[in-house]
Amino acid sequence: MSGPLVTIRCVRCGRFLVAPAPPGAEPAWFACPHCAQPLPVVAPRDPPPLFSWEVYPHLYPPAQAPKVPGPAVGRLLVALLVTAALVLVGLAGGLSWAGVSSLSPGQFTIEGVVLLSTGGTSEPGVGAVVNLTSETGETRTVATGPGGSFVISQVPAGGVVLNISAVGYGPLLLQLFASSVYATAGVGRSVDVTLSPGSTGNVTYESESPFGDLDGFLTSIGSSAVLLGFGAVVTAVGAVAAYRGRRLPYAVAGAGAAIAGSLAPGLLGLETAFPIVTWFAGLAITTGAVALGIATVRLATLGTPPDSGEPN
Repeated sequence: MSGPLVTIRCVRCGRFLVAPAPPGAEPAWFACPHCAQPLPVVAPRDPPPLFSWEVYPHLYPPAQAPKVPGPAVGRLLVALLVTAALVLVGLAGGLSWAGVSSLSPGQFTIEGVVLLSTGGTSEPGVGAVVNLTSETGETRTVATGPGGSFVISQVPAGGVVLNISAVGYGPLLLQLFASSVYATAGVGRSVDVTLSPGSTGNVTYESESPFGDLDGFLTSIGSSAVLLGFGAVVTAVGAVAAYRGRRLPYAVAGAGAAIAGSLAPGLLGLETAFPIVTWFAGLAITTGAVALGIATVRLATLGTPPDSGEPN
């Protein structure tokens, strides 16, 4: 006995076809009376299907289960997190050593050349006055000699401000920094400065360093070292979690900490003082970013183990 009649629309000509529904789940094929296009017909059901693969399940290939990352990916995640943690520890230790070393007493020499701008050209500023003020309050005053050069010796470590002036030219305030681990141009090597025509009120401010004094330098180093160390601890915890294959949110947090901690030296201006820090921070950011992607995928694809009610 044939099933009930169903009405379908032809996929070629768009006109309707009335055909008996097959008694089973298998579709029955009927030719469209208008264009002869073969059309599958299935029995109606309640509730009605929402998608074409529900109407014609035998016309679609079975969906393949998503592939879960294997053990090799887990080992790679552990290696990346360990690498990032070691880099962060190395950066924190190196910056801590630099901070301690910068406290060692020392005397430095400030030297440079003053040029006077005259109609698009420059000439040596012979006789220009250079006033030096150290962060300890010590002041020195010298006049430039032949060629516009000047030298000031026995300057203590820390921030140094040079007030350079000449008759008929606007003064220039130049910020320098001197220490045993980081020194700007003008400390031990010459710095060129150019004065432009103007009055004493036309003051120009220039800085060779983002650090105004030794305290600010040490604060940046200490803050970076602490943040790098904290990031290393969190990253190490994430590596342990990834090694055990459980509590993968810790691995995600560890990878994020590797990225966030590596940004601290750059945000605090230390890449100017220690360019090598930028390279190692970039390595930590790269490994942390790859680890973050792997940990996120593993967290999304791994379910709850059958022998535990706790999530991975």
